Amino acid sequence: MSNRIKKTSLLLGFALTVFGVFNFANTAQAIAINKCIRVIHNPQVSRETLVNTCSKCITAKIKRRRPGSATGTPTQREFNLQPGSHLLLPFKGPGQTRITSELPCPFGR
Repeated sequence: MSNRIKKTSLLLGFALTVFGVFNFANTAQAIAINKCIRVIHNPQVSRETLVNTCSKCITAKIKRRRPGSATGTPTQREFNLQPGSHLLLPFKGPGQTRITSELPCPFGR
């Protein structure tokens, strides 16, 4: 009788673990999918464009790091993008651009 209880509890523990892993993976995917701002690279002009894919105004904070920078400090900028709009970034040349945060635009803008 006790062997049967051990098997049942082991099976239940395994099932809960698998469910938890899949639930966490779905949450992580949903977070990545629900981002409004995308960075698109245009190799012809060596520049990048921010695109707002959502139907609301978004304030995007971006960080740009250039190779060979003596200080190693990245440039940080903040841009407001209206729904469905795009913005050519002012950075030229090689480097890495990252979106650090997306927030709704403040009221009055």
